[in-house]
Amino acid sequence: MIGREQFFRLTPGDADRYADHLLRLEEEDRRLRFFKDAPEFMIVMHAGAAACDGRIAFGWEEDGEIRAAGELVADPDRPHVGELAFSVEKGWRRRGLGAALMDALIDAGARAGFTTLNLEFLAENHAMEALARGFSDCVVDRDGRLAATVAMKRIVNPG
Repeated sequence: MIGREQFFRLTPGDADRYADHLLRLEEEDRRLRFFKDAPEFMIVMHAGAAACDGRIAFGWEEDGEIRAAGELVADPDRPHVGELAFSVEKGWRRRGLGAALMDALIDAGARAGFTTLNLEFLAENHAMEALARGFSDCVVDRDGRLAATVAMKRIVNPG
């Protein structure tokens, strides 16, 4: 079983490896992850920002390659509200990586002072819907996209 201790926080030094991970996703998986067909330059820029801009981003690696990653980004208008995003390469799915990433990000989000975490995804992203339903009591349709509010852990003594 994969546990949260197996994830590492992405740093600026991981930007290229994170970009490589995102570029290895199949075309349909990238569309589901970014809500559109994302050109290579956009993915490289996204990976650089995610590793450098202070968001909470975790990776999981095997043989030196990032094979799964998750991000928690603060809403600029509501700093205690965060948005979650995930990616797991096809050959590494069904190992519990998505759930373990979600658990690790919820824990990190609680420690960072987030009170609400949201997950938004395309309706045809059945894997993300199953993941969301494991952490949320309610998944709703919001203008053709599905959205879930993720249950937060209570951290008595953040730190």
